[in-house]
Amino acid sequence: MATSVDPLDLLRQSIISSLPPTLLTSSSSSATTLSEASFLSFPPVPPLTESPTNIAKDTLTRYTSKVGSKDEFYNIGQLWLAWSERESGVRDYLMKGQAGGIGYVTITDRRGVIDYLTGENDGSGRILAKGEQVEVGQKDSAASATVEALPSALQSTEAGPSKPAAPIKRKYEVDVADREFCKKLRAEEIELRDRNSVLRSSGGGKVNNFESFLKTVMVEKIRAMRSSFDKGANKAAAQAQSQTGPLTGPKKAMSNNPIIVISSSPTSLLTMWNVKKFLEQGIFEPTEVARQNEASQGNYKAEDMVPILRKRSGPHGDVTSKYYVVDGVDALQKFGQDAWDRVICVVTTGQAWQFKPYKWQDPRILFRNVKGIYFQWHNEPTNPTVKDWNVTEMRIDRNKRHTDRQVVADLWRILDAAKRR
Repeated sequence: MATSVDPLDLLRQSIISSLPPTLLTSSSSSATTLSEASFLSFPPVPPLTESPTNIAKDTLTRYTSKVGSKDEFYNIGQLWLAWSERESGVRDYLMKGQAGGIGYVTITDRRGVIDYLTGENDGSGRILAKGEQVEVGQKDSAASATVEALPSALQSTEAGPSKPAAPIKRKYEVDVADREFCKKLRAEEIELRDRNSVLRSSGGGKVNNFESFLKTVMVEKIRAMRSSFDKGANKAAAQAQSQTGPLTGPKKAMSNNPIIVISSSPTSLLTMWNVKKFLEQGIFEPTEVARQNEASQGNYKAEDMVPILRKRSGPHGDVTSKYYVVDGVDALQKFGQDAWDRVICVVTTGQAWQFKPYKWQDPRILFRNVKGIYFQWHNEPTNPTVKDWNVTEMRIDRNKRHTDRQVVADLWRILDAAKRR
């Protein structure tokens, strides 16, 4: 049988004892982020527990969010996040709290919570005594419960973790101290500049017009370069003709930079945000996580053309090959009129609208000319739409990141075989 244990005491004792909890999903699988997790899984923490214990991340604790308050409390997920991100800056901490889906400990309370969980203070004035009534909301008496009863529905049993309780809604009240801190923080912010913002003037965000510069300088420079190139090409052709006789026609040069086309659909597993890390490092990162990581570095817009460096061992040492990934024909046209001759693979989501602007709009014809790949989650049923499209199905595990490298290796092996045909 499950024994009742106070969530706050269990979290504090586990941290002091160097036995911190881990994150679990609703299916009892290991989670890497708080947004994926549903439970905090505690190992046995003597003398409080003698067996592993799972507690839902939104379980309320006795730690009040205001001094002397008896109607607003931090949940165990918020307290765990404050401790686990104790070395992070304010911006990263707030972003991870919002992504976690349960909120976060306020900036003014953050240091006090960390000191309490690590045993450096006793949380005086912020911890509700055991046995007192925890009231959530002044108008909803049915939502109140004793502290002793809070964790009872959320402990692990021999049959597995119980279902987490539904979050209790409460009226939002502006914290004056937080508001003043945020004003001060914004006043000291330094705006990051990227390649788009530097082109904007200081007045009203109006975009500067460089058309006159292009006409007077760049056009003439490009014209001179083209003229020089044409003269060199004609001279080389004349020399070749004098040595080998009349030319029978231009011969197409083989490109060393093949192109992979992916879908621009928002449901696609591979996007311009995460494809580089997946193909180069063998690590799959969800698009939303990859976008947030790039935004934290000041990159708010995905590139329309991503270079991929593939490293592999050869008979004479390591060999690096360069590929390009695009997600539409607009970016593909930048490679010239023979761009489709360089396309070796098209990644599809099973939606026919993807092929409308392509050279071959019928997927059955398209995948006779280029290799087709269809990515899906490992536990999803086969998409009947792609069965007649001559595509290879590849599966990505939702949680097991150590399998990503094998998936990427299989993809390169398939593309190498397609190029030899």
